[in-house]
Amino acid sequence: MNIYLLPIFAVLFGSLVIFFWQQRELRSIKLLLAFSGAFLLGTTLTSLLPSVFTNGNEHISYWILAGIIIQIVLEQLSKGAEHGHIHTSEKRIPMTLVTGLYLHAFIEGFPIHKHNDLLWAIVIHKLPIAMLLTLAIWQTNFNFSKKVIILTGFAIMTPLGSCINIYTPILQPYSLHITALVVGVLLHISTTILFESTENHKFNISKLVVIVIGIGLSILKH
Repeated sequence: MNIYLLPIFAVLFGSLVIFFWQQRELRSIKLLLAFSGAFLLGTTLTSLLPSVFTNGNEHISYWILAGIIIQIVLEQLSKGAEHGHIHTSEKRIPMTLVTGLYLHAFIEGFPIHKHNDLLWAIVIHKLPIAMLLTLAIWQTNFNFSKKVIILTGFAIMTPLGSCINIYTPILQPYSLHITALVVGVLLHISTTILFESTENHKFNISKLVVIVIGIGLSILKH
């Protein structure tokens, strides 16, 4: 049940935090984003990647590459929303951005029922993204219902991906390939977050510390 509830709770919690936070103070969110990227990268490298190569053959790496390409395509829609680039334009959020964000959340949910470490990495990853998405949505002219619908849709995408993967028999023989695909997606996302968590391509000490902590905790969790 946690694979369904925890991703939803992460989005709900991230959204609620915004209402008790100074909305113009983004420094802490950026630090959380850097931490989440480090934790996600550490989990992908120490948990998912060894599992994929241990159980797969020499062709499994092509699925990882396919995942990287898929994420690049999704970012053409989302404009980088998955790693914190969420901006409003003319008091609205383009539906292409929302679609790209939804598809990313849907795909990353596929293997989490078999990888508890990944579940927690995605939950942590969703927190700052939900916070930034909430900030962006609340600056739009959308009515309250539409704002809630967009956030609710984002919250349920990851559990929906998990549910479809679990209860669709035709997908079962391709479980390892799907996991490899998601590894590619997560490798691209996590490394992009870490590279973009710098300003002028220079690490400051606080970001370096949270990145080291994020990687360290992912290793301890594994």
